[in-house]
Amino acid sequence: MTHDGRASGDACLRCGAELQSLGETTLRTGGGGGAWKLIFGELAELGEGTMKIELLACPRCRRLELRLPERT
Repeated sequence: MTHDGRASGDACLRCGAELQSLGETTLRTGGGGGAWKLIFGELAELGEGTMKIELLACPRCRRLELRLPERT
């Protein structure tokens, strides 16, 4: 994950302060964990996928928002 802390140009939906971008990261979706992985091993990971998301933080109310990154 990158930590550039740049202004996003978007306002916080809760307090109206400008959101700061914390960069992009990969979010794991699907798959299994815990007991499923213990019982089924790597078969529990068959439905797993990943997606890129952008993290946005509000410096005033400290809320965190997620959004899909802009396509380039």
